[in-house]
Amino acid sequence: MRLIVAFIFIFIWGSACAPVIKHQKKYGKPDYSKSYNKKSPQISIRGKNKKPNTLKSFSPFISKNSLAPTILNEKDQTLMILIDQGKYLFGAKKITARKSKYPNEQNSQFVMLSAFYIDRTETTVANFKKFQPRYNEKPYADGKPCPQCPAMGIEWKQAYKYCKWAGKRLPNELEWEAAARGNSTFTWPWGNDYLPQNANTFGKEDGHLFAAPVASFPMGASPFGVMDMSGNVWEWVKTESKSSHVVKGGGWTSYKNQSKISFRNSVDAKLKNPTFGFRCARS
Repeated sequence: MRLIVAFIFIFIWGSACAPVIKHQKKYGKPDYSKSYNKKSPQISIRGKNKKPNTLKSFSPFISKNSLAPTILNEKDQTLMILIDQGKYLFGAKKITARKSKYPNEQNSQFVMLSAFYIDRTETTVANFKKFQPRYNEKPYADGKPCPQCPAMGIEWKQAYKYCKWAGKRLPNELEWEAAARGNSTFTWPWGNDYLPQNANTFGKEDGHLFAAPVASFPMGASPFGVMDMSGNVWEWVKTESKSSHVVKGGGWTSYKNQSKISFRNSVDAKLKNPTFGFRCARS
């Protein structure tokens, strides 16, 4: 009996002292030679699942063939804003008499326009010098260099040639007003009340006696975000007439009525006025 008890005791003691073997998972290096068939993330667009575009397509500066809110024009590196296709008010509104109180305004109408792009700002001195290196802005800027001021003293043909060089064109008058007014019926780009601090026009309230650097008046932006559509410099537009052309928006010497979106200033195409500049558009 004692022999049996001793044998059981030795067996239990030996088992307790034996090394413990744990059942561990074996982790090897991943096999990168295998192809993993992971599906691309899906984005629901108007009820359909489509693969997302590349990173470039999400950028605000995208290819020239895309219809996105903004593009970066390759030639002159200017930011252009998309003006959507639609109906836009053209001309002066609320005209009860047969003729407008201001002879250079016209009866209003809604016009259907195709989508187009327009420069966010007036063409700057710095950009115009890429096209015409000998251009000098100092006579129009109180004798001081101002690379971010609008190009001034520009005649129609110069504006036309610059836009063509940059792969763009001059906007026509209907497009210009659509960019300035958006889908509203505003008298000025910001609303129906004239606010002198919103544009560089005649007077001291805006803080500039001469031309101001472009985009100096963010509160005066149009509903589309286009800058300086009233004041700073008059802007050439494309018209059908060969003898005379139209400049829009008023300049730093203009009165408030001349800075209305609907105001038309018909001038000689060869006139080089210190307050004349331009911006470009693209279909």
